[in-house]
Amino acid sequence: MDKGNRIRIEKREGTGKQHCKKVRGEGKIPGVLYGPGYPGSMPFYVDTQTIAPIANSGRWETARLDVETPGGGKELCLMRDLQRDPLTGDILHVDFLQLQKGHRVSVNVPVEIHGREKCAGIKQGGVFEQLIHEVEMEVLPREIPDSIVVDIAALPIDGAVHIADVKLPESAVLTLSPEEVIVTIAHARVEAEVEAGTEEEETAEVEVVSKGKAKEEEV
Repeated sequence: MDKGNRIRIEKREGTGKQHCKKVRGEGKIPGVLYGPGYPGSMPFYVDTQTIAPIANSGRWETARLDVETPGGGKELCLMRDLQRDPLTGDILHVDFLQLQKGHRVSVNVPVEIHGREKCAGIKQGGVFEQLIHEVEMEVLPREIPDSIVVDIAALPIDGAVHIADVKLPESAVLTLSPEEVIVTIAHARVEAEVEAGTEEEETAEVEVVSKGKAKEEEV
């Protein structure tokens, strides 16, 4: 899990599109902080250069933020929403969720595949297939993992890695069954049989069409 990202926010008094546009022009990103300690939420702005590396990391949904609030308070947060300009990709707005000590929070944790280049099954001609890319779980804030690591180096053909096979935080409560398959190495002949079946169907269709044309010509 990450060691926390220190973020300092300033209270934002103004609202509306024009105000937010002005804030972004000053190198800051508007946002809101919400949670049990912030009824109705608290508008804020944060320095773009501070939040951009986290937002662009590809794992912002599980990145724990050590937030310094106006007045010197401290909050542990998650970034719950990230809005971007559809054309430029620039960050437009962020939402921070206040986390509570001892209370689980729902997160989607990305699956990270290791050992693919060394995978025994792939070297034997097997076909790699990843069925689950994120694992949804409820977990204590300090135990939120950066990712779920799945090592497939020793996985043979017809082998599979299930949810039950991977290491998870002690406090994690999953929505998926332990028997759900994350990754499998399928036998290549299955793919070949599917292709062969498709070719046979296409050939049959051509023959039917040809016969149909012949009858039309006879008429």
